[in-house]
Amino acid sequence: MKRKNITLSIALAAVFSASTAFAEAEVTGKIVHESASFTDSGTTIGAASAHGTDVFKSETSARIFIDGEASENATYHVELQGFNDGQANGDYQNNENYTQRDVLREAYIDTETNGFSIRAGKQQVVWGTADGMKLLDAINPTDYSEMAQNQMEDSRIPVWMINAETTLPSGGDMQFILSEGKSSHFAGMGNESTTARGSSALNGSSDTITEHTNGDTGHAFIMKGADTITGEKNGFLNVSQALGGVAQAFDRGALTKDLNQDGTEEAAAHQYVSLQGYTTASVNDFAIGLNIVNAMGGGGKNQSKGFSGFCTAGATATSSQTTSAECLADVANNALAPNGGNYGANNQGAQNLISNGNATSTNAWWEAEKLNPTSMFAYMKDSTFATFDNFINMKSQYVVDHGSRPTLGWRFKDSTKDGMNYSFNITNGPDTNPFVDMKWANDAGAELTETVTSATAPGYTNGTSGATSTLTYYTMHLQTAGAVAGTNSVGGATILGGVGALTTNTVGSASLTYTASNTAGMPSDHANLIMTEKLNPITQIGGSFDMAVETAAFGPVVFRGEALYQKDVMSPVVIREAANGKDLSHGFLTTAVKMEKGDRFKYVLGADITALTNMMVSAQFIQDVNLDYVDRGSYGSGDWAYTADMATMSLTNNLNKAEKAKEFYSLFLSKPFGASGEHRWNNIFMFEENDGNWNRFDVEFSINDDTQATIEWNKYWGDTNTQFGQLEASSNIQVGVKYSF
Repeated sequence: MKRKNITLSIALAAVFSASTAFAEAEVTGKIVHESASFTDSGTTIGAASAHGTDVFKSETSARIFIDGEASENATYHVELQGFNDGQANGDYQNNENYTQRDVLREAYIDTETNGFSIRAGKQQVVWGTADGMKLLDAINPTDYSEMAQNQMEDSRIPVWMINAETTLPSGGDMQFILSEGKSSHFAGMGNESTTARGSSALNGSSDTITEHTNGDTGHAFIMKGADTITGEKNGFLNVSQALGGVAQAFDRGALTKDLNQDGTEEAAAHQYVSLQGYTTASVNDFAIGLNIVNAMGGGGKNQSKGFSGFCTAGATATSSQTTSAECLADVANNALAPNGGNYGANNQGAQNLISNGNATSTNAWWEAEKLNPTSMFAYMKDSTFATFDNFINMKSQYVVDHGSRPTLGWRFKDSTKDGMNYSFNITNGPDTNPFVDMKWANDAGAELTETVTSATAPGYTNGTSGATSTLTYYTMHLQTAGAVAGTNSVGGATILGGVGALTTNTVGSASLTYTASNTAGMPSDHANLIMTEKLNPITQIGGSFDMAVETAAFGPVVFRGEALYQKDVMSPVVIREAANGKDLSHGFLTTAVKMEKGDRFKYVLGADITALTNMMVSAQFIQDVNLDYVDRGSYGSGDWAYTADMATMSLTNNLNKAEKAKEFYSLFLSKPFGASGEHRWNNIFMFEENDGNWNRFDVEFSINDDTQATIEWNKYWGDTNTQFGQLEASSNIQVGVKYSF
């Protein structure tokens, strides 16, 4: 039996066993089938190729509900489900990787003791009432695999908990929660790497290449924020290790004698180490072809010819790189090696290393001063070649560590004499939204620290004449705790030349005699970029109200609102430029791109009316305020840092900056139709600040008492760097049928 059918079989078998064990139990259920197709052609985020209006979901599920008496004062409820999606991607449909598909969806016992109503087991708790979003509804995690398209009841992930509620003598209800802390599900996240991904096989090396796709490559609802972490093409997880292959190509270029345009060695009188003069130069210096002073004593020798030979040697016979920019583009595309060879075609698919954004092109395209870079090299434009020495043969790995901390919750609700319902609540426990922590480690597992060293070295001139300057360079190097300052604890051959303090490399000594057959000086250890998915403990304090007010114009109007204060929520902060050089521009990946704690305040205000006899109309205003928002400096100021937008930040959009106060608006309409109102149509429209839009229109047809058919249209559009606008290519139409018994 195929694995994808196992869950359905288990659920059905459980029904028969339950009917035997609980002879008095009431067994009901429903069978639902849904098919969905894209309505817009394009490329979904994280996809390797474009799609047409093809089917992306063909889902059949069966849910069985078993209810009965466990004792004289206790009842039980069990919900089983089987699930099969013939169109699902990778591990998306597997129970062990996708919480929402657990066979045992709910299982709890209800009882009463000492004035408390107690529900113990796997269940859902509903606190919030907002349309299209969760605010106070913070106990259960959420399934976001289809964004907000699913009904709240279906998207809410049940967890194990003890739920106790009592009515106070003075009035009002008090509720206490002790629940399992669990993560929400986001497409593109949640699966560990089975093998750390290394560089391609080099000179007989057997490093294993494992694509970090997290089982969701091409999934319709991967957001840019997730794609930036685990994406096959633009994710740090894959781009970073592909960068290692490029770093090795340049490192070997530094250990190779100068080459002519045709790839042959220059005459003995002109045999300088090809890239040695660029040791302290930056990526930008290299790309724009500055005349670098050779720190080993080469004077102001212009090495552009050496660069051309370095690139052409590993290129196709038709390639003719004549500039440093073209060289960088070619190496970025293909990690070309000196003296022939290829270190990984198209950088093993990592698109964001490629300076022109095209995996197959070798045309030069370099704008390091561009405000919106699309190449990882442009983000690290001030990184020296000494910094890149740390990346040689680097590996990457994704780890999931959610911990086992529970969630504690309390809520009080009551009503006033005027008919206003209100509540107060507080929770403390893991945030259901995960974050990713990045760190470096060596092959032995010892954590490595990004440290900065500044050194003064001969500068450069933009041409063959003119005085050279003396400049200060900032170099990132990785070292273990207690390592001697100025040493490099991982990486390959030292290419620092005359910089001084950093000429010592404790792993893999320098060798300036590298040839195609001599690998002396290559690294014996690797830097591993470890990305760990975690749940951060947070405290949440909130409240709600709703009240019906009779108006002359609209009749009864229900005014409602929710507010939530969150302490210690993790948000991404990006340090693009810093005075001490510890920034993304200089290649500090873990220091400059990190998650930081901060407080947030969220609220929603809504109003509900009935119009046109029986049409429900609901409007909402939603705002999410970051109370610890970072927005410092600007491009080129030398001190540039900001809070990035978790949902939309990407290596393709300049690591999109977040809004301090993000606003959403929603309008919900619902109206029955048919001879006796047996059918219903619903429409929800949501608009987000900066022009992100989502509209869902669905119609429910009641065929008979047991069978219902549905059709649903979801349209996303607007700015591609908004939460909704980024999903335009995932606009879809769904049809379904539900049979209840």
